[in-house]
Amino acid sequence: MTALAPIYRLPDERYAVVLNANAGRVTERLTAAIRGVVPADRVFLTQSPEHAREVLERCVENDVHTIFAGGGDGTIVGVINALEAIRRTHDFVPEVGVLRLGTGNALAHWLGSGGPVADLEGWRSGAVHRSLPVQMVEAEGTLFPFGGLGYDAAVLNDYNRLKKAARGRWWRPLTFGLAGYLLAAFTRTIPNFLMRDAPRVRITNLGRPATRLDERGRELGPPIPTGGVLYEGPAGVVGCATTPMYGYGMRMFPWAAARAGRFQLRVLNMSALSAAANLGPAWRGNLVHPGRHDFHVDRVRAVFDGAMPYQIGGEAQGYRREVVFGLSANVVRLVSRAR
Repeated sequence: MTALAPIYRLPDERYAVVLNANAGRVTERLTAAIRGVVPADRVFLTQSPEHAREVLERCVENDVHTIFAGGGDGTIVGVINALEAIRRTHDFVPEVGVLRLGTGNALAHWLGSGGPVADLEGWRSGAVHRSLPVQMVEAEGTLFPFGGLGYDAAVLNDYNRLKKAARGRWWRPLTFGLAGYLLAAFTRTIPNFLMRDAPRVRITNLGRPATRLDERGRELGPPIPTGGVLYEGPAGVVGCATTPMYGYGMRMFPWAAARAGRFQLRVLNMSALSAAANLGPAWRGNLVHPGRHDFHVDRVRAVFDGAMPYQIGGEAQGYRREVVFGLSANVVRLVSRAR
């Protein structure tokens, strides 16, 4: 079974733009430029998650069918979850357009978003758009397109600490964007993991029979039944996704959207140094390594032997020893210009 197919549609006037006022790239100049393209009464600046929820409820009540959300992946995940909560009391929720206004912009990269003003001009001009149905991963009541435990989440934690330490320092510009993530990884995350034993994990299939994938994403071996152990052993990363990219276009999950009703689970039994040495192939989506283990699943439990850093949608979420990942019941429709 292949992934759900997109539908193609023409824009209409039932849309709104919701911008995270706290996002670094949401400046007064950008907001003014957007208001030069979009009627001012359809542009909303939100100050908090609670405020965003109020704005989105108002949009639904006013029959808005498409929300263009601006901020990072965390902002988009927040909008998706706010709309999921609204879904419980309304007959429909809007589709979500992703404006490229974050740092890593994983969803924007995948959808092919361009500059936010240009994308909104494309909508206003009547250009054909596609509406892509996507099921999200769900854990602890939150929906997200990608997440995981291990090195990736540790880099986020170290990046946040590095930015705080850089305030007022001459080297602060080095902590911005991708350079900052790499600096955090090579100066903090990798040395820290080299000083400890590799964490161990046991991953159990809680859903329908799961399939192991080979280096090309093809099914490998017999299905793993409900209750079966998918993997047990050392793991530097346990990640999952229904969309293929991490931030900056890194194709961490190349088969995440390849099969409807499943998400990709990836386990990396690699040292921090080995993970760094294989960063190029991992970025391109063609990682081949004996410690790479990929699966198509719909519900799993991962239990570590100690607390592990945890992230969802590129946002640090503290530490967990155990997480259940499942496929969301509802579909989120993501809108982008047809290219």
